[in-house]
Amino acid sequence: MPRQAREIIECRDYLLPPEFPVMVLTGEEWRISDERSPVLHFHSHMEIGICHSDSGVLGFRDGDRPFKAGDVTIIAGGTPHTTCSAPGTASKWSYIMVDPIQLIDPTTSVIEPPVAELYSRVLYNFRAIVSRDRDPLLEQLANEAVREMVEKRSNYRRAVRALLDVILNKLCRQAEDRAPEKSEKPFHISPALRYVDQHYMEDLRMDDLAEACKMSTSYFRRVFTETMGLGPLEYLNRTRITRACTLLQTTDSSILEICEAVGFRSLSSFNRHFSSVMGQPPTVWRSKIHADMPVALRRYTGWITPPKPGKS
Repeated sequence: MPRQAREIIECRDYLLPPEFPVMVLTGEEWRISDERSPVLHFHSHMEIGICHSDSGVLGFRDGDRPFKAGDVTIIAGGTPHTTCSAPGTASKWSYIMVDPIQLIDPTTSVIEPPVAELYSRVLYNFRAIVSRDRDPLLEQLANEAVREMVEKRSNYRRAVRALLDVILNKLCRQAEDRAPEKSEKPFHISPALRYVDQHYMEDLRMDDLAEACKMSTSYFRRVFTETMGLGPLEYLNRTRITRACTLLQTTDSSILEICEAVGFRSLSSFNRHFSSVMGQPPTVWRSKIHADMPVALRRYTGWITPPKPGKS
């Protein structure tokens, strides 16, 4: 019996800035060809697309979905797909690549059950194509986020956070009522990507990731490396370093506390991996980030009762 051809899926990873994990791809060059790619691809982060012109199809592993000008597409990280314009056209797009988890302040507990379950449904194995007729505000919000990122006017990051937060909440409400599109069955390594995203701070074993994907450890290691272009342990450490960058910027926690919070078991290992990924030790990186800040921020627990006179 002839051997069945293996499915080929590409990982196209955008390294988002850890201090503000949002990237915009826009401009006249962002036109999609009518020649269909022979392979699907996925991103490590959520992709929000805005179709500005023409039409075509989004291809997924279980079939095609049509799109047209005015549509907003939301594709969760780890979801294989491809985009192809209608014959004779080259649809124009803007894309927002975002890590929604990192965009939320990691030092606060903003999302609580049952809302957390809705966010989980949107962040993982999710895809939707929302037309302008169905939700004109969604297109306006996405376009405004792109404009803010391009113009970079004063306080633009705060504006972008607020816009994306509204978009995510709208998607959660849609997921609560009914899924805009039926979620696709995860492909081979997406359970491991999700597991790392949720448990990176723990003492993970290769066996845990392989078991999540229903694979043997040796086969999982080979498939993961072929798909991602890096090994599972390297991916885990890079995820930890990205989370550490946010804590270094937004908290007064010590380097050792942050090292332990993101899952490293020794300070030397943390320093070594941080320097490898970021090009400099965490102390140097933090000092450069904070050098541009006019004030030092400290976080305190709020008052449970009003303060006594004379205390502030």
